Amino acid sequence: MSFPERLKAARLALGLTQEQLGFELDVTKSTVSAWENGRDAPGFRYLPALKQALGVSLDFLICGIAEDSAADPAGTYGAEVRSETEADLLKRYRKLSRSRQEGLKALLD
Repeated sequence: MSFPERLKAARLALGLTQEQLGFELDVTKSTVSAWENGRDAPGFRYLPALKQALGVSLDFLICGIAEDSAADPAGTYGAEVRSETEADLLKRYRKLSRSRQEGLKALLD
C-alpha cells in the first residue's frame, strides 16, 4: 500500500471526511484529496498533526510498517486501546471539532 492509500485508509477507519481531516490540520478538503490521490504530499510540518489526528504512527503512515497491537490488530488506534468500547469512544472523540474536544475534556475534569 502506498502513502496516499494508507492516509485514506486511516482517515476512513476513523469515519472522517476529507473536510473533517482538513479542519483538524488547518488545510482544505482539496489539499487532503490531493494527498490521498498522490497529486501532492504533505510537508514535514503536517506529519505530527497527521499522526495525532489519525492515531497512527509515522512509521505506518510513511513507510507502511505495521504497528503490533493485540488490542487493535489493524494498528488503527495503537496499543492504548483495550476494548471495542474504548475504540468506539476514541473514534467518536476524534470526529469532534477541536473546541468540542476541549469542552469534553473540561467536562470530564
